[in-house]
Amino acid sequence: MRDAARDPAALEPLERLRVQRGRLADRLHPPWWYPPGIAIMYALVFAVPFTSRYLGVSIWPIFVAALTVACLLGWGMNRTTGIKVGFRNLRYPPAGRPVRIAIVVVSVGALVTEHFLIDRGMIVAAIAVAALAVVAEVAAQQAALRGIRQELRAGGAAA
Repeated sequence: MRDAARDPAALEPLERLRVQRGRLADRLHPPWWYPPGIAIMYALVFAVPFTSRYLGVSIWPIFVAALTVACLLGWGMNRTTGIKVGFRNLRYPPAGRPVRIAIVVVSVGALVTEHFLIDRGMIVAAIAVAALAVVAEVAAQQAALRGIRQELRAGGAAA
């Protein structure tokens, strides 16, 4: 019986797959407009406590605007890279789980903190929290994309 681990003919498809996955990972670099678009989307999300308190606007118009920006970003990223990159669930794949949990924690923490600060009249601090949260979310999105690229190169789940 021959040893498939040393057979070049058996290893060729695996090497081809590794090269293809590397090329796919190389295509996943976000275009120039993606990080500012993420920043705009999260700025809309973190504007909800301000608009509901000071402008009397309900959550729905801002929610629809943020959802529209998110859909446009996803569509544009899909068209630009050829890869659909959506928000994966928090359990699978395990390689990007810390980043996805950080995205949720930063969002919830920032919204709760903003609401708390606005209720106490500390508007400048609430604006600072919102700005820092937008920066943190953009950095987390970049880390998530970097994690997906590393996962593709390592042969992990591509879905």
